[in-house]
Amino acid sequence: MFSIFWALQIIFAKLGFNAGAHVLPFLLVSTIIAFSVLLVWIFPRVKNQFHRLYAEKNPLFWKLYLANGIQAGFGTCFALVGIALTDAINAGFLVKLTTVTTIIFAWLILKERMSLLKVIIVFMMLFGAYLLTTQAQMLIPQTGDLFILGACVCWSLGTVLVRMFLKDRPIEADVVTFQKPLASVPVILGLAGISIVFSSFLGDLNQVFDCCQLPSNQAVYTVLNGFCMAMAWIYIYRTLKVSTASYMTMMSMVTPVIVTVLAVVFLDESLIGIQVVGAGMIILSGIIVYFSDIAYA
Repeated sequence: MFSIFWALQIIFAKLGFNAGAHVLPFLLVSTIIAFSVLLVWIFPRVKNQFHRLYAEKNPLFWKLYLANGIQAGFGTCFALVGIALTDAINAGFLVKLTTVTTIIFAWLILKERMSLLKVIIVFMMLFGAYLLTTQAQMLIPQTGDLFILGACVCWSLGTVLVRMFLKDRPIEADVVTFQKPLASVPVILGLAGISIVFSSFLGDLNQVFDCCQLPSNQAVYTVLNGFCMAMAWIYIYRTLKVSTASYMTMMSMVTPVIVTVLAVVFLDESLIGIQVVGAGMIILSGIIVYFSDIAYA
């Protein structure tokens, strides 16, 4: 489910930027929508545990807040800037480098096993994603690619830290999920300050405060992106609660396959043989991961 909503989120973000949306209002409104979804969907069930975790001045609350700020705040910000500045092909492949960075952080911080099988599967998945998204053509680096690589590092580090803090603790994953939009606030405020200098790209503060007056085509993509963002947040932490960080990120490699299928169905894009081979490599790798012991290693 995480892979499905992440794929939809990528598509809606790119469609929104193609329609003329600026990064800052798009990020702000998406975050508000995501927070609203979490407020209705999960907060009534976890509000007592969330309040208790904060009221008891437990340092765990602020450790999770920091991890969420890195993962949801900086990661989402860098990703949206990168998607706006680079080609969709580059973005579709580069976001999956999260698999490599997550496994490295999980090995260094969580002491998860770095087996030969895991290394082989990672390279097989990445090569399949490369074939699927680029049609075996050379990637041309762009400025946005650096932001996406930064997002990969933030996503991975934040994810691994959350896994470390949640492991063997009786805390529901949805409690941590509800914290994500709140931890994004300082980053968004910082981005709002930067927008004073880079208003032509990020969008000025007047655009942000007039966010409810976005053109209808931009508003639709922003709302859909926010909903998918919330659902992706929910399922990523529910998965982390019951599996290793390595397993979660490797199974999420199915995301480019889903993106490609959606593009073929709804955007009238076509596939060539080499892309089918790439998709097959990703699916085969996912099957191997599912039936192996990587989820518990």
